[in-house]
Amino acid sequence: MKMRFELLLVSAVLLSSCAEHRLIVERPNPDGEQAIVHSKAYLLPKGQPRNVADCQTNLIDEVRVKTNFGQSLVTVLTLGFYQPATIEYFCAKVPSDEGSTDE
Repeated sequence: MKMRFELLLVSAVLLSSCAEHRLIVERPNPDGEQAIVHSKAYLLPKGQPRNVADCQTNLIDEVRVKTNFGQSLVTVLTLGFYQPATIEYFCAKVPSDEGSTDE
């Protein structure tokens, strides 16, 4: 029984997210497509590689940056020279003027 609890505890730690940052707009306009990018930041003198959102509308509704236990462990073991993260972004649909109640 003790071994099962330890296995469950280790699995929960390894599969859980360590950190999640969310950026949302003031008036969301959801229902756009979702994209996931696996970002790899390196401590380089020339700067960091860029991740570009590929939204057909050029509008973003929400951005989430997540790091899990394994990604955090890699960051610590490399003394911060390599910092992996998962970035999710949600594209917004184009707002419509039809049916507007603005006067």
